[in-house]
Amino acid sequence: NHVSSICSTWGREHFKTFDGDVYQFPGMCEYKLVSDCHDTFPEFSVHMKRNENNGNPTVSYVVVTIIDFAFHLSKDVVTVNDLPVKLPHYEAGVQVERNAVYIKLQSKVGIIVMWNLDDAVMVEIDNDYTNRTCGLCGDFNGVPVYNEFLLDGRKISPIEFGNIHKVHRPNDDCEDPYEEEDVSQERSDVFFCFSCTKLIDPEPYIQACVQDMCGCTNHSDDFCVCSTLSEFSRQCSHAGGEPPNWRTSEFCAKQCPFNMVYEESGSPCVDTCTHQDTSSFCEDHKMDGCFCPPGTVFDDISMRGCIAQSECQCKHGKIYESGEVYRQEREECTCFEGRWACESLSTPSTCAVEEGSHVTTFDGKDFTFHGDCYYTLAKVERKDDASPAFTILVKLVPCAHQEYDTCLKTIKILLNNDRHNVSLIPGSCFK
Repeated sequence: NHVSSICSTWGREHFKTFDGDVYQFPGMCEYKLVSDCHDTFPEFSVHMKRNENNGNPTVSYVVVTIIDFAFHLSKDVVTVNDLPVKLPHYEAGVQVERNAVYIKLQSKVGIIVMWNLDDAVMVEIDNDYTNRTCGLCGDFNGVPVYNEFLLDGRKISPIEFGNIHKVHRPNDDCEDPYEEEDVSQERSDVFFCFSCTKLIDPEPYIQACVQDMCGCTNHSDDFCVCSTLSEFSRQCSHAGGEPPNWRTSEFCAKQCPFNMVYEESGSPCVDTCTHQDTSSFCEDHKMDGCFCPPGTVFDDISMRGCIAQSECQCKHGKIYESGEVYRQEREECTCFEGRWACESLSTPSTCAVEEGSHVTTFDGKDFTFHGDCYYTLAKVERKDDASPAFTILVKLVPCAHQEYDTCLKTIKILLNNDRHNVSLIPGSCFK
């Protein structure tokens, strides 16, 4: 359960602070969602801006600044210090990736930002930042209300609190939202049932849902009810619960690419043809998203969607079907269900001395050496009693008939390194 280290915003105007306060702020300017406010030069900050899309508020962009790097996330492009980058992207200890549902930014400074490319943004930070943050996410001191909604000893409204964190941009023609009279809302008993109600207090989300419905002009619009239900489901996963698949084709439906299916709670570490065991070692908490059906993996080689592991191909320069063989100099590899099974070919390696001074090693390296003594050409140590051992010695001498040349005079072979078991190949002077 790590709900206490998560801040989120969703729907028309809803926010949940790190300390658990759920409040409404309808601002449409750029706002500081969270920042490290303890030091003069903050390690990170997260800004966001909403706009209207077909009558419904949606997040238009998120800006994450990590020290000197500004990551601008939008639906169409991601830039780093104003330069477009291709995802996945890794730079300065920050990884940005995108799947069918979310853009995710994760930094080594201890922050994770996730945006569903629609209305919801989530920020998770390390406990090292306790009582060090500011912004719409609050101060992360573990105490609701205090200090977020207290200013100079008086209690302030969410509207005043939100306006404090407006980011002023040059030529930004954006008006602050104004205070409205609180309208008492009757509690609605219509709410989907989760086992999560034992982990998460549903009351703030029920009230948020009521406000959404009261503020919607078109009650047949899924956005009016689905945004808060979706957030409650996400908070359930953060709390360690497993929300059921409550969506239907006619109620808050989600579309997935290929033949993937939408799940409320699944591992974000996706098994693919090239990485088939990713989910087994996954330490990330479960979350909603598009996943492959059980018994399948995602084809990240030919991009055919979710397939049986037995249908996975392999790639080495080109694509190989399962059962096809790839050969290189000393190895033969067979593609088997997306993985290479390789074995060494029994091709003997050769070491040679030619013309008395030109040496070729077993690894194919060539060099020239002029000597006048016995030298060890090759030596094999005994591994066990059954293993052979031998040493090959060569005697190099200056050639009598050529002043600057070297001749191979003698070859000695010591079997099992026994000096009494020597094979001698004499010669006058041969090259």
